[in-house]
Amino acid sequence: MEALKRKVLPRRYSMKDGSTDFDNYDEADEETQKHLQKEFAEAEKNGWAQGKPGSFLNRLIAHGNKKTEEELRRSGEGNSESSTSSS
Repeated sequence: MEALKRKVLPRRYSMKDGSTDFDNYDEADEETQKHLQKEFAEAEKNGWAQGKPGSFLNRLIAHGNKKTEEELRRSGEGNSESSTSSS
């Protein structure tokens, strides 16, 4: 029953999960959100564009950047294929 709930009901991400699979979550739990707010403030105060190196915020940003780069690469491959076939 518990396994079925996990598949059907979306869960909130928690830092306590220990999982680095950020794709399966729509939002974070309250404790994680508060922790991220503290990390945002610390990063802004110290001038870290992507959060303190090795922090949870830094890992989230790196994951998002990697995902965006992969999407851009895939869309670029699709565009290059369509431009070579139209020549």
